[in-house]
Amino acid sequence: MTTISSCDKESSRSHTYEIMKDAVTDIDGNHYDAVQIGEQIWMIQNLRTTRFADGTEIPLSTEPTVYFGSNWPVGTPYRWAPNDDAMNADKFGWLYNWDAVVRGDEGSQQNPSGLQGICPDGWHVPSDAEWTELTDYVSSDRKMRSSPRAESAIAQAMAAQTDWEQGTDKGDVGYDLSKNNATGFSALPAGIAGFTFHTFGNSGYFWTSTKGGYYQQAYIRCFQSANNDVFRTSWSTEEGLSVRCVKD
Repeated sequence: MTTISSCDKESSRSHTYEIMKDAVTDIDGNHYDAVQIGEQIWMIQNLRTTRFADGTEIPLSTEPTVYFGSNWPVGTPYRWAPNDDAMNADKFGWLYNWDAVVRGDEGSQQNPSGLQGICPDGWHVPSDAEWTELTDYVSSDRKMRSSPRAESAIAQAMAAQTDWEQGTDKGDVGYDLSKNNATGFSALPAGIAGFTFHTFGNSGYFWTSTKGGYYQQAYIRCFQSANNDVFRTSWSTEEGLSVRCVKD
C-alpha cells in the first residue's frame, strides 16, 4: 500500500490517499487496484468487464450509439471499445451505455447508491452524490488544486500521468503530465461512443447512477486535457462512457 498524506494549512484537516493493490477481481478475471480517498474506496482502473457479475454477457457493438431512426432497441445494455479499437479496452476499459451500467434499474441518488449494476460483487456504481463527496474532499485539500485559490481546479490531481493530449494552460490536465495524479485516482481519456467515436486522448467521461438533466439523461463527471476542473453535467444514457466502481 502507498499512502500520501497532505496537511491543509487552511484547516487542521489531514488528507490521506492510500493505494491498495489487487483490491478486486471481476467476473472476467480482470484485476483492479483501488485508492482510498477520504472515507471512499474507488477503483483506479476503468471497468473492463464484458459480463455482469452473474456471468450474463454485455453485448458488444461496433456501430455508433442508438439514435433517431435506429432499429436498435432503446434500453438494451451495450458496450463499445474506446476509439472503436478493442486493443484499447485493456488499458482504457470498455465504454458502456447507462442501461448496462445500472442493469435496467431506475438509478439512485443515494450516498452510497446501493446499486451494484455492472460492478463486481462487493462494489457499486457511484451516485452523483458520491462523486460530489469525492471531488469535495479533494478540493478541500488545498495542495491538490493546480490553482490554489480555485477550489474546482482538481482535475490535474485526479488525472493519470499518461495518454492525455497537450493542454493549453499551466494547471490543465494535459499541460505537464508529470504533475498529474497526486491523489492516485488515475483518470484516463477513453473518450465517448456517441454519433461517432470521439475525444479519445482528450476527455474522460464517467457515469453516475443518478438520472438528471433532460429526457433520457444521467449525471456524469468529465475530465478534459485543456481544463483544470472536473465538470459535472448530464449526458444521453444511450452513449458509451467509462465507469469506475466504489467499494460497498
